[in-house]
Amino acid sequence: MTDAALQQLFRTAIAAADRHRLEDAVIAFRAVLLAQPDYAPALHGLGVALRRLGRVAESEAVLRTGIERHPQSVDLLIAQAETLEDWGRLDDAVDLAEKAHSLGPDDGRPMAVLARLRERQGHGGLARAALESAAASRRPTAAALTALGRMQRQAGEIALARETLDRAVRAAGKEDMAAARVQRAIAMLCNGEIAEGFREYDWRWKTGLLPSLNPGLPPWTGDPLAGRTLLVRAEQGMSESLQFFRLAAGIEGGRVIFEAPPALVPILRASHRVYEVVPEGGPLPKADCWAPLLSLPRLLKIDADTIPDDVPYLRPDPSLLAPWRERLGPGPKIAIAWQGGEPLFEQRKREIPLADFAPLAAVPGVRLISLQKGGGRQQIDAVPFPVYDPTDEMDEGDAAFIDTAVVMQECALVVTADTAIAHLAGALARPCWTVLPEGGDWRFGWHATQSAWYPTMECLRKPPGGTWRDVFDHIARRLIAIREGREDPAAADEAPSAQGMGQAAPYGAGPDDLSGN
Repeated sequence: MTDAALQQLFRTAIAAADRHRLEDAVIAFRAVLLAQPDYAPALHGLGVALRRLGRVAESEAVLRTGIERHPQSVDLLIAQAETLEDWGRLDDAVDLAEKAHSLGPDDGRPMAVLARLRERQGHGGLARAALESAAASRRPTAAALTALGRMQRQAGEIALARETLDRAVRAAGKEDMAAARVQRAIAMLCNGEIAEGFREYDWRWKTGLLPSLNPGLPPWTGDPLAGRTLLVRAEQGMSESLQFFRLAAGIEGGRVIFEAPPALVPILRASHRVYEVVPEGGPLPKADCWAPLLSLPRLLKIDADTIPDDVPYLRPDPSLLAPWRERLGPGPKIAIAWQGGEPLFEQRKREIPLADFAPLAAVPGVRLISLQKGGGRQQIDAVPFPVYDPTDEMDEGDAAFIDTAVVMQECALVVTADTAIAHLAGALARPCWTVLPEGGDWRFGWHATQSAWYPTMECLRKPPGGTWRDVFDHIARRLIAIREGREDPAAADEAPSAQGMGQAAPYGAGPDDLSGN
């Protein structure tokens, strides 16, 4: 094979990989290596294509061969580190990423990989240090800048995150652009730039992290329905469905069909706010146009001044109130939840160890009622304080979330991590204190303590450099004062941090009667 023919075959392999025709790329790269077994770019391309196909063992073998033949290749070392990461061999991957950085100190890619590995190992400080090093390098990558911007936002450094993510967008190529734009969108939303943020958030469809929801219908453009039927399709999770259902319910002039996670169908359907609620995964009903759920704020031209905050827009089943009141018994009760899922684009779970709720259990005369679902319930048996867990008796089959709503109605207050329980409490207009990490969560708004979307919710953020226990100690002091009939001591000098831990929300966020009746 002539050199020209070999180069043409290599270009064919690269083009196939760029177009996500990975099987074709593997065939072409192998053909190149048959003619030239030591060709480093082909070894690299083959290893990466195999990893993207999920053939991790084959990828590792190819890249190991490449590194044996080209031990100074930064590209091969980075690719092997990413393959070992997929295999779960994080320590070995860290060693390779560090070696790649030592060989290419001005190349930002190894530090970006190293940061991701450190974050997966639970070493957030080391991860951020690696990203800051990558960002300061001569050739910072968009991936490193995007990850750094995300971590800055999660730490509550919104202005700094915006600057970093603007750099990421400028540095991004075709493969990195969507991730950079989505992170910039989230930073905008955290900063109260609602209209701009939701416009930018349309880039989520180009990240490859969301399945296509297009049902083959014309997209709705936000124009009057004029008698048409609109299908709104849920995306991402239960929290988003609970939060943005209100937007679908407010669309007039035609029929609105709302697709939701199956567990939410009964309680959303019981609201009678839309024409029909159908479960994800089932047959799609006939409609004239469609829209993805998280595009509704853009389509409806929602901005910071027009967020619809009329609550409740969901209601508990009144026929279940008396049975649950008898089951739960008398006295003040606080409903709690401590573990949610891992939101898309965040790379961290929404969870707080149940053990950190201990100060609440020490509030005299108050009982803790678990609303935790799924994972995390096993922690109840491991804590040294009582938590009543009624979840075996609730939310089974078609009753999903119906019982939860009723139990909330019987509790004076809901205290929860960043979970779907928080959104359900907000939609029901129940007093809810939502405990958030330092940077908060765009789904609750940009104010330090108030939620733009839920008037009966107060947001309490973990103080920078502090712990979850700091937040719960603060909550316990407030609850004790309320129980004793004193003024709620939600003042800045009472809080561990002035950010997010000071003033109580001035409207409706306080608990119902905690006097003991």
